[in-house]
Amino acid sequence: MKSILQTYLEQEIWILIRDKWYFATVIGVWDDLLWFKHRTYNKDTEEDTLWEMVVKVSEVIAIDKIKSVVSRKTDVFMSRLLESDQDVSNHHQEHEK
Repeated sequence: MKSILQTYLEQEIWILIRDKWYFATVIGVWDDLLWFKHRTYNKDTEEDTLWEMVVKVSEVIAIDKIKSVVSRKTDVFMSRLLESDQDVSNHHQEHEK
């Protein structure tokens, strides 16, 4: 895992650590440690916070290179799909008139 993580230095990737996904920029990988930064969004203040974390490489469960994910929460993803489906349906109805 360490050598894989090193190939993503200064790149944004999804990293699953323990049971949580982070959209992170890998800063460094040394010995058995992964250093990365990620953002969190606070709905109440509508502000982003930039965090830097250091975890053991052994705590990394998975890596996902896909960047264009709408949301990893199923309900949010489904509602976006429904919105997209309605847009397509409305577009077809307009052309049928």
